[in-house]
Amino acid sequence: MEAEGIPTTQISLIREHTEVIKPPRALWVPFELGRPLGRPLDTVLQRRVLLAALELFKAPGGPVLANFSDEGTGDTGNEDRESVVWACPVSFSAPAEDASDTEGLIDAFNQEVAELRNWYDAGLQKTGRTALVDFTPDGAAQLLGAYVLNGTATTAKADVPFAVALRLAAQDLRAFYFESVVARPGATAPDSKTFNRWFWNETSAGRVLRAVKERCKDEPDPSLRMTGTMLLVPLDQA
Repeated sequence: MEAEGIPTTQISLIREHTEVIKPPRALWVPFELGRPLGRPLDTVLQRRVLLAALELFKAPGGPVLANFSDEGTGDTGNEDRESVVWACPVSFSAPAEDASDTEGLIDAFNQEVAELRNWYDAGLQKTGRTALVDFTPDGAAQLLGAYVLNGTATTAKADVPFAVALRLAAQDLRAFYFESVVARPGATAPDSKTFNRWFWNETSAGRVLRAVKERCKDEPDPSLRMTGTMLLVPLDQA
């Protein structure tokens, strides 16, 4: 694009990589991976990041690597947001204690999804956008629950291998939980470490995905075994 006379700019999350690649223009931001625009729901901050990246078009030459600072701005109204101890605004019923009680686990899981659905729908109506791509919340829950209960390895997406469908359903399920808990009035968006700790340790959804992982590991299909071993549960939560 640059060779054709079309200027480009980008946002960098890993400064060391950008220093090696040397793109024409880049804005390094001090945010965690997956959040190039900063804190979720903080539209003022996100707009500042985008404008800072676009400002690099004014640079007379390159490569240009600029730093974005989120210190002392006083304009976001929530500078201390990440330092506040986050507590999930949703209280779920205690999941079944007996790990062998698969039906009880799936019942608790379906109840969680039902409890969160109203908040997810409210958030979707308010923002008009969602990170869910391939599955509805109910569709993801049905696919994962059926596989845990009886090993059903079918999906409505006939052109998608089941191992891929499992991974996509797991991704959309986590996005659904995140968007639901931050949609409640007065809720704040947790950082990724806090959210992961809650999701994997305090929800039936986390236990269901661990159960999916264990079932995958015993499958004759190598793609399912790989999915269970590497792609469903983070290594630090296994």
